[in-house]
Amino acid sequence: MPVLSEVVAESEPPSPALLADARRAALVERVWAVAHLPPSAHVAIIGRHTLPLVLEFLRRGCSAVRSLRPGAPAPDCESANLAWIVDVADDELDEALRAARSRAGHTGRVIVEGASGLSRVRDLSRIRDRAVAQGLDVVSFDHNALRLVLATVRRPALAA
Repeated sequence: MPVLSEVVAESEPPSPALLADARRAALVERVWAVAHLPPSAHVAIIGRHTLPLVLEFLRRGCSAVRSLRPGAPAPDCESANLAWIVDVADDELDEALRAARSRAGHTGRVIVEGASGLSRVRDLSRIRDRAVAQGLDVVSFDHNALRLVLATVRRPALAA
């Protein structure tokens, strides 16, 4: 009767690059779900260090994704279903909100991600105030992730 020997191999810890990829994939998955995006969605990612997020959207089959820098000229003015603000400095936030508002139009969503320098929950109310000045208001928020979902404020028509 043959004796089977079990070889217990030590598993190596995952590489930092693999962990970062997994975090980005989870982040994009949550944003995709929050924004209720169809596979054919147009996405504009506004901020710095956006290439890994762009690549993750492409991996998910979203072929209409672009990266924009606040304050830099954009090569087009195509509308987007989602304008996602990530990793912007405080002095770039107003410009990023303006760009996001113009991209999202009347039907798209704008998400301000906690990775963009937010350090406290009270910063969410400060960002909301700045968003309102750009014609956006809060649709939903996640205080744990420090994420705001914004949409265009629709002003009611005045009766004549």
